[in-house]
Amino acid sequence: MKKIRAWFRKNKRAFLITDFLLLITTVAILVATANPADVQGLTIDTTYNTASLTWDAAKNAKGYRVYRSRNGGKYKYLDYTADTSFEDKDLRTGDTYSYAIASRNGFLTSDISDAEKLDVVPSLEKPVLEVDTSKGEMMLKFGEIDGAICYEVIRNGEVIDTIEDTDYVDHSAKSDKEYKYEVRAVRYKKKPVYSKFSNKEKGVLHAVQNFKIKTMDNNIVFTWNPSEYYTTYKLYNGNHILTETDEGQFTMSDYKLDKVYDISLVGYASDNTRSPECERRIMATEEDMTSEEACDEACEWAVDIANDNSFTYGTGARAHRPGCYFCGTNVGPNMNKKGKSKVSGHSYAKTYCCNPFVTACFAHGAGDPGMLSACSRGKTVEFTPGSFTRYGPFKNVGKPGYGNLKKGDVLVMSAHVMIYIGDGRIAHAKSSGWGAGSITTDKASGYYKRSKFVMRYTGSGRGKKLVIKDVDEKGNPIEEESSEG
Repeated sequence: MKKIRAWFRKNKRAFLITDFLLLITTVAILVATANPADVQGLTIDTTYNTASLTWDAAKNAKGYRVYRSRNGGKYKYLDYTADTSFEDKDLRTGDTYSYAIASRNGFLTSDISDAEKLDVVPSLEKPVLEVDTSKGEMMLKFGEIDGAICYEVIRNGEVIDTIEDTDYVDHSAKSDKEYKYEVRAVRYKKKPVYSKFSNKEKGVLHAVQNFKIKTMDNNIVFTWNPSEYYTTYKLYNGNHILTETDEGQFTMSDYKLDKVYDISLVGYASDNTRSPECERRIMATEEDMTSEEACDEACEWAVDIANDNSFTYGTGARAHRPGCYFCGTNVGPNMNKKGKSKVSGHSYAKTYCCNPFVTACFAHGAGDPGMLSACSRGKTVEFTPGSFTRYGPFKNVGKPGYGNLKKGDVLVMSAHVMIYIGDGRIAHAKSSGWGAGSITTDKASGYYKRSKFVMRYTGSGRGKKLVIKDVDEKGNPIEEESSEG
């Protein structure tokens, strides 16, 4: 210890000289170092989690100190760099970050209060939306957004779904209704952060209207309304094309009873844009027909003939023997050598007088076998109850009150007969020449007053009716009878 003290006393002067020299050197260095200029030109590019900072080189600066404030808090020292750029990673999307850059030269640093500052919010990119209806679906498409965990689908201002994919089919969109769509990207499950809304896009699905399936003459008939949007229609059973047509109907006669048919109808535009599918899973089956249904068929047939202006009235030697056009028994005696009527523009074959007309209604409309047998032999009901019961299952109900008439009731006068078609009207062939209005419908009240009695049909027509039912994949009905002729 004594030796150490002696050494310090001996070298004290040398230490003082050395300290003095160091002090002089430090002062000289500080005096020689120039103050760095403030940072200028700070710019920032951000993604959903990164801020990339760049700035201009500051005069006399050898490096830079990066400071950051989060959500308005105090600036804190973040890092040092000798470059004029810096990347700040792992930011939270939606938070606000403020940056300040201070230049540094040796021991000298520019004041942070004078530093260039810039606020940024790391955000998700805005999606770009496209709506495509060319395949008969409301298809939404957009590009993937970096950092998004899912996307919200907005229709007419309301969120209808949240998805992870970048395409979406709106199966709940109704045909012929315009919708406005947007999407936005979402980040974080807890406290989610959203991108800006995408562009708005409109979409309309133009469906083929009024698609119906019914039966007619033991055939299945498909009908629809042709549309201005489509030029061609394809009717499918599963993947098999039943028909391709530019019309609005198709008749299928080669069907099988109790077989499931997966029917779909699609319209195609000239650019191959297609409509939404009109879909029905059906089965054709037979059921017993009631008297009321048989009468409905007879009345429908009567109205169809009355509305067909090619059928006219005719009777006696001037026109024909009592017969039926559909049975081929309507032959007129007053023909020329070529077998044509001598009356210009008239066909004997398409004439009915009153009783052959009523006979044909129940023969060809209702399909009653007894009436059909009589009609095919050129026979016809006469103006007596016995004549009706001879050919078909009719019952004489006398003259019920006018309000008690039923569809299919036959009103019999002394020399005229007609069929009551409901709603206070009758259909009949009346002797008013061979004009278009000679087989027609009329108000029933006046004819009812002059009628002697009423014959009511009690049979079941053809006995069976063809019925179309909506069914499931196994053929089990999913609702009551949906459509029948």
